[in-house]
Amino acid sequence: MSIELIKDILRIEELRGKEDTQALVETEIYLNPSRPDLESILWTDGVVEILSTKVIRDRLVVSGVVKFKVVYKSGEEEKRIHTVDSNADFREEIEIEGITEDMSATIKTNIEYIEHELLDERKVSLKALVSLEGKVEEVNNIEIIKDIEEKENLQTLKETIKYKEIQGRETAYAFVKEAFELMEDKPAIEEILKLSIQAYEEEATVAEDRIIISGMVNARVVYYGEGQIATIEEEMPFNHFLEIPGALSDSKGEILIEVVEGGYEVLENDEGELKVLDLEAKIRVSGLAYSENEKKLIVDAYSTREKINIEKEEVNLVENIKNIIHKENIVKDLSSYRIREIYDLTAYPSVIDSRFVDEEFIIEGILMVQGIYLDDTTEDINTLREEVPYKYYLSLEEKNPDLVSEVSLDLETIRANISKDMFVIEASVKHNIKINRMRSLSLIKSLEETGEIIDKKNRPSITIYIVQRNDKLWNIAKRYNTTIEEILQANDNINPNNIMAGEKIIIEKTVDISF
Repeated sequence: MSIELIKDILRIEELRGKEDTQALVETEIYLNPSRPDLESILWTDGVVEILSTKVIRDRLVVSGVVKFKVVYKSGEEEKRIHTVDSNADFREEIEIEGITEDMSATIKTNIEYIEHELLDERKVSLKALVSLEGKVEEVNNIEIIKDIEEKENLQTLKETIKYKEIQGRETAYAFVKEAFELMEDKPAIEEILKLSIQAYEEEATVAEDRIIISGMVNARVVYYGEGQIATIEEEMPFNHFLEIPGALSDSKGEILIEVVEGGYEVLENDEGELKVLDLEAKIRVSGLAYSENEKKLIVDAYSTREKINIEKEEVNLVENIKNIIHKENIVKDLSSYRIREIYDLTAYPSVIDSRFVDEEFIIEGILMVQGIYLDDTTEDINTLREEVPYKYYLSLEEKNPDLVSEVSLDLETIRANISKDMFVIEASVKHNIKINRMRSLSLIKSLEETGEIIDKKNRPSITIYIVQRNDKLWNIAKRYNTTIEEILQANDNINPNNIMAGEKIIIEKTVDISF
């Protein structure tokens, strides 16, 4: 007959794969007849918009568009500055072994560089190298045995696991919109040359069936007006709600905020000057609500009286050990560039290497910095590109060969401090670090009594067992159909949590007598 098993469900999210690739996106821009001829290109810019992601077997298919903007000086008498826009589609596949259609995917993108070639006064060739990082996750419902009905002579072995129980995940869009009037010392706007939008989370709180998010959008606008280039920076706070049925108050949340696109409208102020800028940003907000739990589950059982049939299955679990939020402040002196004025500054952080060394976790990262500035000597508009390396050391409580890591980065702020003799950039990079342990467990699926009594009559009254390497007291007791308690009673000199190879253990025979 079957023994009643008390079952439970673990709802956990597992990382199924994380890979990156690069896409080379090429296009040519032809000026329309209303635009003046190209004399020289000041800079080229671009943003990536992901149109769709699709998970198929062993592949993640990504479709997107690169929105190019070329800023150039015309050959007309006034040497005005103009812009021209163009879009180029791309489709790329990221190979991730083992992923399937029912899993969810996220994509992070960055333009590594843009190259331009002036083909003639009406045509420009553009090439952009786009990096794509794909991550695929799956929510699994794993059935476990958390208890067995009380049964005489039945011994059970339990193990405790730590895990993140997923309450829900959701993605929604937020539109952040605000109008600003330029200060009196700023020239009126004739043409917008560059719009950079960055968004980050300030606080996230899990409430009943929702996550409440407050964040900040930083907008930097480079424009041309009254014969000069000027820059304005504005901050736009926003609040957003993600409806997640099943989310519980005081649980934990993970938030990913991405800028999908930005737009603007130039308006007149009360004096009729084009000095009002109406900005809008479309933000994609993804949220995960979860609780950090510990649970005991039964991984083995036996009877000291009769033979039982056990069916098991191997289950791989990702046990969450530690979650860390770390903000790395990065400073770089760029005084060698002879900068009079900085028009634009952007950066992209990435992890070069991460590894466990003894009782430390080490992250080696790099911050790719790009800027547009006015040269103080030549008065030319130039671009800068720097790679700023850094290291972060995280102390762990113990050395464990089964630990694995997952690190995601977000640039929160980047600023330039300019004085008479120096130019320094300061950036804050948020590190979301997950330290996990891979555990392979043999879990019980079913357990059945056979009614066949174990015959101990011909065994010796006392057996001397010599402990072998990697032996555990549970396995020894199971082999001899006794209990750990009975072994300890007969051996008051052994440590039950640390038996040593070569130790001698006395095992006394016990015989069940039924009348």
